[in-house]
Amino acid sequence: MAPLTVLSETKDSEHSIFSPKVGYFTIAHPSGTFLSPGAFVGRLRVMNSHYDLYLPGNIQGKVIVDKKRDRIIPVEFGQELFRLNPEQQLVESGKEAAPGKSKGDAAADADEGFVITAFTAGIFYKKPSPDAPSFVEVGQKIEKGKALGLIEVMKTFNRIIFHGTDKADVGTVKKVYVEDAVEVKSGQSLFLIE
Repeated sequence: MAPLTVLSETKDSEHSIFSPKVGYFTIAHPSGTFLSPGAFVGRLRVMNSHYDLYLPGNIQGKVIVDKKRDRIIPVEFGQELFRLNPEQQLVESGKEAAPGKSKGDAAADADEGFVITAFTAGIFYKKPSPDAPSFVEVGQKIEKGKALGLIEVMKTFNRIIFHGTDKADVGTVKKVYVEDAVEVKSGQSLFLIE
């Protein structure tokens, strides 16, 4: 599946997210899910091609879907898919946490590099198959577009792609926060990239 970045516009303190092509859109996150910059937002089917859609690297917030709708909807180019409220932040233990970071060491490590978080809840896998090597190892140098792992949601395997950081399109895997084949929550820290 080819990656595509959605179109966006900020108005009245909300980010509107628009389709980059005509096709059938499948949203990946329910209303209220927090999405960090570069997060996976859903899939777009255009004829026989499928595209993974991602947020731009400067947009984040909680998903707002106005009304109940089908899981797969036909969309036109530039049609609004959903909105994000950047004012709402993750709240843990009664304290506001910085968006895109989770509790514990991960929040402290953010000063040392770029933390990549889970774009959805599901089962995290370090390997493409049980007998294959891990996508990445600690200490490995990576470039923009590199797959770091998988998150399985309802028998669908979604790649976790490195989209670069705000400083560079290359980096080094400094830490992997979770073990293979464990359940993760949306927004949970997965990798630290230096």
